[in-house]
Amino acid sequence: MKRLLAFALAAVMLLSVTACKTNGEPDVIEEDANLLTRSESKKEDIVIEQSFSSSSEESKTESESEISESETSSEPSSSKSEASQNNISSSLPPSSVLSSLPSTSSSLVSETSSDSPKNESVPVYGETRAVWISYLEYQSIMTGKTEKQFTSSIRKMFKNLADDGFNTVYVHARSHSDAMYDSDIYPWSVYCAGEEGKAPGYDPLEIMVEEAHDAGLRIEAWVNPYRVKGTTDISKISPGSPAYDWLGTDKVVVVEGAGIFYNPADEDVIDLVVSGVKEIVKNYGVDGIHFDDYFYPTTDESFDSFYYSKYKASGGKLSLSDWRRQNVNTLIKKVYSAIKSIDSGCRFGISPTGKMSSNYSSLYCDVYTWVTSSGYIDYICPQLYYGFNHGSLPYLSVLSEFNDMITTNGVELIVGLAGYKSGAVDNYAGSGKNEWVENNDILSRQVKAARNEDNYGGFAIYRYDSIYNPASSVAEAVGKEYDSLKKYM
Repeated sequence: MKRLLAFALAAVMLLSVTACKTNGEPDVIEEDANLLTRSESKKEDIVIEQSFSSSSEESKTESESEISESETSSEPSSSKSEASQNNISSSLPPSSVLSSLPSTSSSLVSETSSDSPKNESVPVYGETRAVWISYLEYQSIMTGKTEKQFTSSIRKMFKNLADDGFNTVYVHARSHSDAMYDSDIYPWSVYCAGEEGKAPGYDPLEIMVEEAHDAGLRIEAWVNPYRVKGTTDISKISPGSPAYDWLGTDKVVVVEGAGIFYNPADEDVIDLVVSGVKEIVKNYGVDGIHFDDYFYPTTDESFDSFYYSKYKASGGKLSLSDWRRQNVNTLIKKVYSAIKSIDSGCRFGISPTGKMSSNYSSLYCDVYTWVTSSGYIDYICPQLYYGFNHGSLPYLSVLSEFNDMITTNGVELIVGLAGYKSGAVDNYAGSGKNEWVENNDILSRQVKAARNEDNYGGFAIYRYDSIYNPASSVAEAVGKEYDSLKKYM
């Protein structure tokens, strides 16, 4: 009954908003390299992290959140259902994970989850209908552009979104150890003027906040907390970067095949990330801060062995995995507290991968604690980039898994959806790999299904160019898929 009531309320609100909107209202988050919709004329020297930009950012979710999916990609369709259930159950269901957490974390969870009712209220902001705008879009609209050119481009993008019924944008404010804004902490991003540390002559984030609000959109600053570079070439780090001063220390680590990262175990790193978030919230009128799925970049024990050895020598009892999750939890809790101390209305959300076993055991992000305890996040936005017939992670199963985990009041479920898969073969989906080619209404059906969940707060589409500037090979399919989705906005 409560699901029917919640759905009815959401439907009434949606009809009401649609009827009266003027400008309309509004994940990483990453996609397969072969689905990129890049400008053929982009400058090679602008994209200084070529190998990363063309594959890692776009495929991270596919390669990390579906780490073991290739093992099931050849399963015959007759075994798909059984394989799917086995996969979901192996992703450490909440009960088993919570019971296995160290005593410090377990007590923290029990403090709030035992007496926190399940969130049955209408979402605070109505239904979030968001789109991610990443540094990949910036390569064509920001890099090397004048203030007038950038303003014109972003204004058009925001108008497109508002006219189509979106009400929120997640825009990259820091994709690496950089800034798309005038920062006293991080250097100007290479995606601004073409050279890290070089000022573009205007403040892109300031313009985006103003233009988004003028268009009737909420805007959240999307931040990658630990990623320094997508290349292992340390010469690409400018002298103005905090990472530059820490080169040669354990605070900054080069991970072969992945890039350069800040070490989540270091207290100075935590303070740096928190300071960067505070700077944005204090100086810009953003409506939220949005983290994606970049946490620990490796499971290699040597990555933070210096800090773990010190921890054990001081009497620490946690296993390496539990200790790493605690490090990330410390950051998340401090970021949340910092945001709320400046602006209680500013939201904080995280977009982890859709595969829970990868979150918990590979990236060391403790989603279970975040959604069962107060003081961590306002919403969880898992990247549910799977079709209904996905061979190992079928959409409905993963959707229910995330919804059912949420027990603390005030945490909403915003589902991240793969706009970029429309019309393309999904090579990670096993027997369901052709689902996005054979159907043109997957996104709309996914939104419809998500609206039935108790903790539903909205959806987000990855990413802008995927739906507004798709590759010619999938343009027709994307158009049909998007037309179907717009009927639900």
